[in-house]
Amino acid sequence: MAGVALLACLVLGLPPLAAVAVVALTFVTCAMSAQSVGQSGIDPMEVFGLIVLLLVAALSDVAGVRLFFIAALVAVACGLAGDVMNDFKAGAVLGTSPRAQVAGQAIGGVVGAVVAVAVLQVLLAAFGPDAFGPDRQFVAAQASVVATMVTGIPHVPAFALGVAAGFGLYLARFPSMMLGLGIYLPFYMSLTAFVGAMAKVAFEAMAKRRRAAAPPEEQQERAVASQESALVVASGLLGGESIMGIALALLLAGSALLS
Repeated sequence: MAGVALLACLVLGLPPLAAVAVVALTFVTCAMSAQSVGQSGIDPMEVFGLIVLLLVAALSDVAGVRLFFIAALVAVACGLAGDVMNDFKAGAVLGTSPRAQVAGQAIGGVVGAVVAVAVLQVLLAAFGPDAFGPDRQFVAAQASVVATMVTGIPHVPAFALGVAAGFGLYLARFPSMMLGLGIYLPFYMSLTAFVGAMAKVAFEAMAKRRRAAAPPEEQQERAVASQESALVVASGLLGGESIMGIALALLLAGSALLS
């Protein structure tokens, strides 16, 4: 990922100091992304893109379009890092071959990039660029935040206070990343994560009661089996949600084009 960042810096024509900052910070934010996924199950990749964007903007005079590309590059790198580490964690529990997972990630990364661009082009052709943004048909909350930061931090005192608070909470060994994600993410996303966590708690409590009624020699085996079943169901829900999202977007865009 650092190599890709360096190549992008050369293509974008960034100053040497900004190029070095992007390379180093991409490496650091990818590690932070993997840690975030391990602790919370959430990968705030656009947040890491914003962090690098702001630091690069402070180090050198870079055009807004280039800053947006830097944020996108870092966000994609962090997204892939978090996704890979999350999949390896699930694969270790399920006993999946790491080599097969690497091959699947490589194929999925390429196919996903092509499909995402194609879907976005269809949506743009059907609705136009004015349909994206706050208070419009496609809210695109995360993209709006990045676009706002490209032109500068709108509330510098509040931003500085948040940085100081996060640093203090980290020194106090408080899970500041999880708290920050709850504040940053829209309510509907935080609520969805909460509902999922409560479903996990209910499932584990039900599985524990069932194991308690089983013979002692079968309890460990049933615990492993229930954990594997939960992971398979959760993975299926995540994959199905993504596939249905693409299908609904294509149907919506198709109906708009026909009308």
